[in-house]
Amino acid sequence: MPFNVTKFKVELKLAINRLKLLQAKKSSLNLKARREIAPLLEAGKIESATIRVENIIREDLNVEALEMAELYCELLIARAGLIDQSRTVDPGVSEAVHSLIYASARVEVRELAMLRDMLTAKYGKELVREAMDNAAGLANEKLVRKLSADTPPDSLIKMYLTEIASFYHVKWRPDGEDTDDDDDTPGGGLAEPAPITLIASESESSARPAAVDVGSGDELGSDKDEALPSVPLTKPAAAATAIATADELETEGPAAEPPIPLPAAAALSKPPATQPAAKAKPLPQQPSDGGIPSLEDLQRRFEALKRA
Repeated sequence: MPFNVTKFKVELKLAINRLKLLQAKKSSLNLKARREIAPLLEAGKIESATIRVENIIREDLNVEALEMAELYCELLIARAGLIDQSRTVDPGVSEAVHSLIYASARVEVRELAMLRDMLTAKYGKELVREAMDNAAGLANEKLVRKLSADTPPDSLIKMYLTEIASFYHVKWRPDGEDTDDDDDTPGGGLAEPAPITLIASESESSARPAAVDVGSGDELGSDKDEALPSVPLTKPAAAATAIATADELETEGPAAEPPIPLPAAAALSKPPATQPAAKAKPLPQQPSDGGIPSLEDLQRRFEALKRA
């Protein structure tokens, strides 16, 4: 049948969806297989674990090959016009075409087989046969290596087993190495931390006050009469001393106020220093007999008052 570019694009999109589903399925099965290997390592069944790990490695490589095939399908969708225009393989799609044909014979994806048949109708059986065997070496080398059925190297197998044991917390190492990491500590336990000693610097030790030996109450009482050296108080210390003094005054009660000296009678009778003192003139004496003063007495008193 003739090549139809529209059907070719549709088949490429179906192949992409099928490749994604197959990747998810294989990844889930590989995760389950890893869980089954962990008990084998813990039980010491290394040979059985090694055989199963080989299958896991092969499936992981297969998943990576499916991812590459998915990318090539997307590339062919974008460059489908190059395939439709020429009867020969365009260099822009040569690697993708040969890689998909090579993968179609080794991956169980029906859509890839359909694409191979369409490419056979487009380019001929001879080209497809060479691409299936990769005789010209035009397929992607990484894809060819990942789809190979060769046994994985021992280093890769040991690395997988080590990673599985570490992930599932299984004490196992390749070649029977010891898994205990506490050999430096006697008895396998954790060493107690050494006590931490704080060492002060010279500046801190010089600024720090010397220790004061506090004796009994009798010794303190015997030194009450000795004169204490005067120490200048800082502002907080002076404030505390003033507060303590005020408290003592409140507890002892107010002191008796000294009597206020009253001014003498002579001082009170003296006029202010700024005004000249007026000379007091003696008033005429009233008659001692209690009678009415005479006219002359009244006149003298009146004249004395006028002069005053």
